[in-house]
Parts: sequence; structure tokens; C-alpha cells
Amino acid sequence: MNNGRWAEAVRRYYEAKNQIWLYGEGAVAETFRALAPHARLGVREAVLWRESLAPRSRRGLKSLTRIETRRVTAGAGTPGADRSRSGVARLYVDVTERVRLLYRTGEEVYEERRVYPWRLTLVQQGGMWRIAEERPLNDLDHRTATGDGVPDRPERFGGMSPAWWRERRRKLFSFRRFDRLQVFKYAELWWDGYNPRFRTFRSDCTNFVSQCLWYGGLSMEPAEEVERGWWYRWGREGQDRWSLSWAVSHSFYWYMMQLAQRGRVEPVARPGELHVGDVIFYDWNGDGGWQHTAVVVDFDPEGRPLVNAHTSASYHRLWDYRDSPAWSPETRYGLVHIRD
Repeated sequence: MNNGRWAEAVRRYYEAKNQIWLYGEGAVAETFRALAPHARLGVREAVLWRESLAPRSRRGLKSLTRIETRRVTAGAGTPGADRSRSGVARLYVDVTERVRLLYRTGEEVYEERRVYPWRLTLVQQGGMWRIAEERPLNDLDHRTATGDGVPDRPERFGGMSPAWWRERRRKLFSFRRFDRLQVFKYAELWWDGYNPRFRTFRSDCTNFVSQCLWYGGLSMEPAEEVERGWWYRWGREGQDRWSLSWAVSHSFYWYMMQLAQRGRVEPVARPGELHVGDVIFYDWNGDGGWQHTAVVVDFDPEGRPLVNAHTSASYHRLWDYRDSPAWSPETRYGLVHIRD
């Protein structure tokens, strides 16, 4: 497979991307075009993040990129590589790109992190490997690629230990105050991972936020129909069930609006009214369909919320997502404050 040559192509590519986060695409334009002339998607967020710094009174200090190779897929056509009909050898390499960004706002230094799972298509031309495509993997693909599967569960007590069931019952039916510290701890622990007690979804953002809120004490509302309530139900041998509101952003938003009618939560107009543990919903094109969910974990010196989220995994990201390719001028936000 000539591992050294294709691995060197991957290394050089991500070294160039790391420079883009801090200095912009122009700093490595010539090198980057030579490495991957058709792979533009993976660069868009780096370019947008760099362009967003000055209007927000932020100054980039440092970017650090770490790459983990998870899987290399070889085709059956030739030893170690798939040879297409055109005779060009191809490799498919799954990598996890972990980006750490340091920036300054006023006198304070902040850190932001992101995790991107990619599938690279490498082609061999003239004895050299080059990257032809960089395609994002979803959360489920990433979890499978990293071997982070659901562990074996005990056979007794519906697959969980008695102590776990007692804890579940306490959290399901307790009427204690909402514990924002627990939401924060859970969001910090699992922002770039997947709790094996829960199913992982292809778009995992709402599932992640639901887990954060449940661990913070927001009680489930069990129901038999998946269209009702807000719940996750564990079953034997991984046959779990859940409500649409647990895992789908649009359904979760409207469940929150039901809680607002009961006085449990409160929609707010300004991001500065949110607290740690509150929720932000995103309608990227302004058509009334909510497609993304994030949880507030901190604030910058100007009072702007920072969020953790899945899909893509983000740590202390600025709340408005203006550096995301999904953002548009029509983007609307649903800001929900959970009452203590």
C-alpha cells in the first residue's frame, strides 16, 4: 500500500489546513491547490472562522491540529488499493481531525475546540498520492469507525445494574431544582464522545443536548407514542426507544414550547439572557424548520454565549455559528431559558 507516501500526503494536507485556521487560505493557497484541488468542503469552516475574528473583536493566537487515522479501506482491484475503471489507484482513509483554537478577546484568552470526522479519497498519479475528496462522516459513522460501540450489558434488571436503575428513577421522577453545574459537567465530558448508555444518531446534536439536560435534572415525560413527551427508554439487548423530541431538533423545540406554556422554560429574545445549561435552536434557512441544537456552557467577556454541541463536535463555540457553512443571512435562533 506504500503507507509512507499516502500518509505523507495526508499529513501535508492537514498541516496546510492548520495554517488556514489562523492565517487564512491565502497563506497556503499554492500548496493547498497542489494537494487537493477538488476538496473544498473541509476548508470552508477554517476560512469562515478566520474571517469572523475581527468583526467580533477577537484576535487569533494559535491553531493546533491533530489527526488520528481510524481506517484505511483497500479495494479488491489491486493489493492495498482500489483501482478505478480509469486505471487510477484509490484509497479511502477515515481520519478524525481535532482542532484547538486559541484567541484573545480584550485581555482574556479563550480556547475553542472542534472535532471533524472525514473520509478522504486519495488517488495515485505518477507514483504520488494526492487527496481528491474530503467527505464528512456523520456521528454514527464516526462512532463505528472509532470502535466506540455499546458495551455488553448485564442480563438482570432489564440490562442494567440495580444501582443504575435507582439513579435513573431518582432522576426521572425527582422534583429537585435544575442543576446547571451538572449540565455543564456532562457537556464538558461528552462534547467529543458518546455515552455508551445511549444510542448514537447520524445527526447527534439533539440527543447530546437531551442527555445534558436530563443529567441536570430536567425530568423525562414518558409516553407510549414517540410523538408525545420527552423520554428515552432502555430495552434489552440494545432495543432502546425514544421520543422524537429526544433526538430531533424540530420536535425538541416544539416540546420546549409546550414546557413554556406550563412555565417550566422561557423563550428569550437576546442571547445575553441565557444562562449556562440553557438551549439554543438553529433554523439555518429561516423556513421554520429547526435543524440544530446546542447547549450553553460559558460566556465570553462581552457576554456572548459559548456552546458545546455534536455534529460537528464543538467545544466553547461562539453561539451564533456564523463561521459554519450552514449559516445564512436568513438563519433564525430559538433561545430557551430553563427556569430553576
